[in-house]
Amino acid sequence: MIISIGFVRSASQVLIKELDWAQNSMDSRLIDVTDLPDFNLQALFIDDNEHFSSMVGLLEKEKAFYPILDAKDESLGYSAFETLPAQAFKDLYLKVLNRWTMHQNFSSLENIWSITNHFRDLWKKDRLSYFEEMFYWMKRNIGAVDLTIIFNDVIKSEEKDENNEKKERPKLVQSLLTGTKKGNFHQGGTKEKELMQSYLDKFHDVFEITEFHPTKGQFVATAQIERSPMIFMARVPQLNQLQRSLLAALFNGLQT
Repeated sequence: MIISIGFVRSASQVLIKELDWAQNSMDSRLIDVTDLPDFNLQALFIDDNEHFSSMVGLLEKEKAFYPILDAKDESLGYSAFETLPAQAFKDLYLKVLNRWTMHQNFSSLENIWSITNHFRDLWKKDRLSYFEEMFYWMKRNIGAVDLTIIFNDVIKSEEKDENNEKKERPKLVQSLLTGTKKGNFHQGGTKEKELMQSYLDKFHDVFEITEFHPTKGQFVATAQIERSPMIFMARVPQLNQLQRSLLAALFNGLQT
């Protein structure tokens, strides 16, 4: 799991510092501001209002994916950020992550009725949009670095009948929506089919977090809606009781 945090150096450059969570090693690079949308940041610090003003259009789009913070609120300057050792960087990240996810969690709790109804409508009317919006909602609420959703899908497949004639028939396959900053749909293969089989006994529950390893940042959960199973796999460094309860509440609400 790679944690990436940026600090705006000037109106044209951003310093990106990256932490390998398992190895506790650091790396850094300077990028052009215009390349910012290509990076999966977990936070971005700004220390100069003039820089903010020149980037406001770009930052308006980026703020949906990660917190954009005033460095002065953390008593953090560019030089101090540039030389942050691994443990201090990790502590800063967890502090920022806690605030960001707590804000997302409380906002979701305050609107849980409308959120549940919205997801329920999408499930019935537009299944792909359901998974797209669930990807972004879950990623924000658990603070995931990346996320994969595996689910059953039905495609049309040409098969020969008893008369050796080709006919289109429905075929059950596994699909996945996976990504870091943004999710992309793919048709699954043997690996996804085997994963569905290996978690069969977990799909009796509406929602269950089956695995969470904070040292590795590994999170796995299973859920089902109207007997349709799905697996969620993410990289996330921590998971608190509020987040667990929020996820359970949403999927319980989707059953009615």
